[in-house]
Amino acid sequence: MNDDKPLPPIPTPLSLRWREFRVRALPVLFFAAAIAGVGVIWQRNLTAPMLVGAVEVRSAAVAVPYAGTILQLNVDNFQTVTQGQPVAILAPSDPRISLSVLQAELSILQIKLGMPQAQQRNQTDYEQLRVDWMRQRVDLATARVNLELARDQLQRDDELLKQKLISENDYEIAQKAAQALDVEVSERSNLVETTSVALKDLEFGDVNTLTNETTQPLLAELQAEENKVAQVAADAAPFTLFAPMTGSVNVLRQSGENLMEGEPVLIVTATEPEKIISYLRQPIPFEPKVGMQVEVRTRALQGQTMLAAIKSVGSHFENITNALAMTKINSPYDLGLPIEINVPAGLKIRPGELVDLTVRSTD
Repeated sequence: MNDDKPLPPIPTPLSLRWREFRVRALPVLFFAAAIAGVGVIWQRNLTAPMLVGAVEVRSAAVAVPYAGTILQLNVDNFQTVTQGQPVAILAPSDPRISLSVLQAELSILQIKLGMPQAQQRNQTDYEQLRVDWMRQRVDLATARVNLELARDQLQRDDELLKQKLISENDYEIAQKAAQALDVEVSERSNLVETTSVALKDLEFGDVNTLTNETTQPLLAELQAEENKVAQVAADAAPFTLFAPMTGSVNVLRQSGENLMEGEPVLIVTATEPEKIISYLRQPIPFEPKVGMQVEVRTRALQGQTMLAAIKSVGSHFENITNALAMTKINSPYDLGLPIEINVPAGLKIRPGELVDLTVRSTD
């Protein structure tokens, strides 16, 4: 007996359905996704830029105003400093020479003071005391310099003694020399103070009434010499160098080195970019104008693209000497019209970095 009821359909296994999807649909989807990805990458990263720019590197050298020795460095390499921050302490090189010259000049003035006539004797005695007081100040300044040098030597000997590079006897000699100079400075300070009090007492007497046209030029010359003594004494003291700007430090010299006048101790490089510099080579593709919009695209793995504007345009062609000169192959000498572009807010770039530029408005 035949049964006319249709047979139930045989269900397709899921593994077979997945296989058919992988063979028929999955390649198409992957191909479409690859095409879309290539398009996005091409648009963001592979579009040929109109120009190549370099972020300006702004730096300043911290140099010594006159010859000296570095006593202390307050910063390390690549450390960030702020404007006005102390970065180094230096000591002038042997200021005793200048003090000796001043001593000779004061001796000449002392001889001149002994030549006035008898009626100027009181005034001469007063000026003699002033000269003696000035000489005592010079000797005090010299003693202070010697004391500072002796203390520095004692500190170095202390380190050498810890390393057993010198004997205890040598260290004791240096220690006693420093103590002797300390006592000398103290005694000379008392002598200068005593002489100063005596001068003030004389100034309230009749000595000022004895000055005349003969002594006035001498008094002016003495005042000038006093100013020189004060200036040399100030220059003999250690001085501090300060950071001229905020940025990262590149240390060029180390503590203990001797420097000539004008030599740099370190260089401070700004960490925050201020502008982008580019060059238009001949033939110029467009006439640049201030305010033109420029698309700035970084070269990082996750590049950024932001709009900026031309800040200024150079007046003449000049040599391209920075990293932009290498963007043109086999061209050791090249000229370009410089343009400056402001840095868009929020764009993450570093000084010296290369960026791709595309001018959006050439009207």
